[in-house]
Amino acid sequence: MSRFYITTPIYYVNALPHLGTFYSTVVADALARYHRARDGKDSTFFLTGLDEHGQKIERMAREKGLDPKTYCDQIAGGFRAVWQRAGISYDRFIRTTDGDHRLAVEEMWRRLVARGDIYAADYDGLYCVGCEEWKSEDDVIVEAGEKICPIHRKPVERVKEKNYFFRLSAYADRLLDWYNQTPSPVQPESRRNEVAEFVRRGLRDISVSRMSVKWGIPVPGDPEHVVYVWIDALTNYVTALGGPAEVEAGRGLGAFWPAVHHLIAKDILRFHAVYWPAMLWSAGLPAPKEVFCHGYLTVKGQKISKSIPATRVDPNAIADELGIDPLRYFVLREYTLGGDGDFTYEALFQRYESDLGNDLGNLLNRTVSMAHRYVGGNVAAAAGAAELAAAARANKSKAEQAWADFSPSRALEATWQIVRDFNGYIEATKPWALAKDPARSAELETMLSNCCEALRWAALMVGPAMPHAAQEILRQLGRSADAGSWPDGWAWPGGHLEQPTPVFPRIDPDKQAALIARWMPAEASAAPTATTTPAEIAIDDFAKFDLRAAKVIACERVKKADKLLMLTLDVGTEQRTVVSGIAAAYEPEQLVGKTVIYLANLKPAKIRGVVSQGMILAAGDAEVLGLSTLDRDVAPGTKIR
Repeated sequence: MSRFYITTPIYYVNALPHLGTFYSTVVADALARYHRARDGKDSTFFLTGLDEHGQKIERMAREKGLDPKTYCDQIAGGFRAVWQRAGISYDRFIRTTDGDHRLAVEEMWRRLVARGDIYAADYDGLYCVGCEEWKSEDDVIVEAGEKICPIHRKPVERVKEKNYFFRLSAYADRLLDWYNQTPSPVQPESRRNEVAEFVRRGLRDISVSRMSVKWGIPVPGDPEHVVYVWIDALTNYVTALGGPAEVEAGRGLGAFWPAVHHLIAKDILRFHAVYWPAMLWSAGLPAPKEVFCHGYLTVKGQKISKSIPATRVDPNAIADELGIDPLRYFVLREYTLGGDGDFTYEALFQRYESDLGNDLGNLLNRTVSMAHRYVGGNVAAAAGAAELAAAARANKSKAEQAWADFSPSRALEATWQIVRDFNGYIEATKPWALAKDPARSAELETMLSNCCEALRWAALMVGPAMPHAAQEILRQLGRSADAGSWPDGWAWPGGHLEQPTPVFPRIDPDKQAALIARWMPAEASAAPTATTTPAEIAIDDFAKFDLRAAKVIACERVKKADKLLMLTLDVGTEQRTVVSGIAAAYEPEQLVGKTVIYLANLKPAKIRGVVSQGMILAAGDAEVLGLSTLDRDVAPGTKIR
């Protein structure tokens, strides 16, 4: 039997779900629904849940006057309620406070000890409670004399205590070999390059226990220590399948392990693509099949943060007005999985109107209405047009490949091509004219049966993204029993259609504006738009930018910097050095010989000890998509106007 095991990160219980966690979970849910539809219900296992241990949770519970378990129970209830409304079809919602999880963590620990990869030593270093991660001097920044975590913008803590350590350094070569498999188990390629470079620079053994934290799983045989929260959290993926022994033997749910895909955000890539496979090997278990890293979502250009009201997008508030499926569809269709994306309510309504209302909703309403108007709602079985069926099969194949490639956006685009084709088919066939000529009644019935079959296919193919809407479309077609399956042969079986009901009712512009005003926090709606929309400039302003063609004559990595490359540029009259944050997307040797666009009059800045004399231009914001280059060779130093 073909198997598919998909996991989300287990979310930290420091806040209820937001747009970012909604995105991760809906992507995983859609992938799980697709594989169940294609391969059968028992083919797929979908895991999500909560990470409930660690110092941060211990402190947050104390601040609220609660014991940690009570606090976690409250947050867990909130997560379950949101996921139920969002249609998340998980097979297990795991919590790291579950009893079987504690047993699995203890067994993992004992396996690491038996392998000789755990040893005791003194730790004296920096720790970020927000990241739940040890930090080196290179990982922090110094502001006003304090060492600050650049992610959480809070001071790190100096920790001195006896710890247990894991021999991560022993697994460097094996990790590099693992990354170089074809296809690489770390996707997309830019993320594989990122972790490979991290490993090549040298791995240090990591501390895997704490004495100063009590909220966690005690170390077997030494209860004064608790297991490091990341060993605890990562083991959840094995717990859900019955624990390490079941995974090793391939028994029961453990048979799903060879098909595991971890869907994560890029902030936890190192834990999943470096620490986790090394720990699995140490425990005698196989590494994951794939770690797929998606980008960040921002809201009107701002990073999602519970402390910034403008970034709070409440899925429940949107569902109250639109239903949850339009938001599910939007995040799956709008963003390319693996890259970053920006959310705006305006873009949500644009997709709602064009894709859902004008395309899919229109095809459904026209077809069902015509069926009742012309044939009393009874659409007989009829042989479909070969050309139309062939085009639909081709788009179905494209959608299947896209789902297999973790590309929901492309899968939905292929599905929508079927919808658009049949809206065009109605216009070309002119059923209103056929209905006036009794001699052409067979043509009319064939046309209606083709449209019904196209809608049935569209509903089944959109089901992974919009399960509720798919069920409603199938109900109106009289095919409710087909829900949750995948289309196969092109053959409308005939049947009676229910009365047409709008699935995506029109929302006029005034109501859209009122909803956006209600959903947008007051602080955000009062903010000047200049923070998110670039101001217009005059030609004289543009003339201040000295843009020139420059040829890369040398390139190397900046020491102790994951994302930085140092490029030496020929700018015509001299050579200049530029530091650029594109190391995750390009190997140094790829850039040598390229002609790039260079901003020559940017004020020099010292970055990681290197003076950067300008800037090269690239497409993309946080996620580099490509360098800005020229379509033909020009001499270095050529002015760009």
